[in-house]
Amino acid sequence: MRLSARSGVRVIPLIMGMTLICSCGNDIEKINKLDNPDTIPAAHATDVEIIVSDSAFVRIKIVSPELKDFQVADSLDPKTEFPQGLVATFYNKSLQVESTLVAGYAIYHTKRKLFEASKDVVIKNFTQDQELHTDQLWWDEINEKIWSEQAVTIITPSGTTYGDSGFESDQNFTKYSIRRSHGQMKVKENFGTDGQQQATIK
Repeated sequence: MRLSARSGVRVIPLIMGMTLICSCGNDIEKINKLDNPDTIPAAHATDVEIIVSDSAFVRIKIVSPELKDFQVADSLDPKTEFPQGLVATFYNKSLQVESTLVAGYAIYHTKRKLFEASKDVVIKNFTQDQELHTDQLWWDEINEKIWSEQAVTIITPSGTTYGDSGFESDQNFTKYSIRRSHGQMKVKENFGTDGQQQATIK
């Protein structure tokens, strides 16, 4: 996949040359934090738009108010952080919107190709006409699946289903399983050829 990005302001490398000049009152924990590349972003940008393309097709567009990049050679966990959240739009090959993801906070772990979204996460799948709400969501890019270990709410035209222990799905949110599920679904009643009443759950 190909990724390109643009920002309302240029990416600003953080200047660290003077950060280690400290008084005797600074403790070891604060000094270690300054020395740790996992806690100091290598770049910072605002009003960000990221385009992810595959074989010349735009697949994902990510819009975020703020991005912090921790892609440094000495980092144990190189990552990209979206501290103010993001809106991700997913397209099919016809450039039609398939689904959207909104989160109040997100991190992409580069080495593991693992995306973590939290704080009022909402996924809307327009082709399946269904919606998911949860407090935390994981997307495994390698295995092409998403899951949550938090409580989830899934809304469809047939009703609302709750999963007390999370769920697992393909990355397109078309086939999923819910753990400890309960809820209310619309039921269509009809009568069979034998005159007995039947119920079909849509």
